[in-house]
Amino acid sequence: MKKIIFFTFLVIFLLVFQISNSSKSDEDIIQLKLLKFGYPSSGYIISNETVYYKDGSKTELSKPPKMYEIGGVEAYYLAQNYIEKEYGNSLESKGLMIRVEPKSIEESDKYWKFKFYFGDLGSTGRFMGYITVNREKGYVDMEGLF
Repeated sequence: MKKIIFFTFLVIFLLVFQISNSSKSDEDIIQLKLLKFGYPSSGYIISNETVYYKDGSKTELSKPPKMYEIGGVEAYYLAQNYIEKEYGNSLESKGLMIRVEPKSIEESDKYWKFKFYFGDLGSTGRFMGYITVNREKGYVDMEGLF
């Protein structure tokens, strides 16, 4: 009887844990990645003459100061809007899609980088390349098969 109760509890716990993890929004996923990159959970921090903000934007304290205003979440939405504007209607009419993967966010000094996937509507698609977003101006560029 104890084994049945234990395994029932274990199964319920695992189901609740899986459901709670799968229901995170794209913004939550990116915010968690930003925390792993060393950005603060609130406010800002100063390190090596650079101010890092919660949203992933930063300012280099040089003369004159250099501001990188595009944060991680904003870069994700810029990448999505670019794909929608450039390819959205023409692909949807053919039953195809391109999607940006929020978990794949990477950063460099001047760019945010995301993987993008291409495939049939409703599928996860196949990896096709990277979308980069300039941190200073917000320019979007695709590197891949397209």
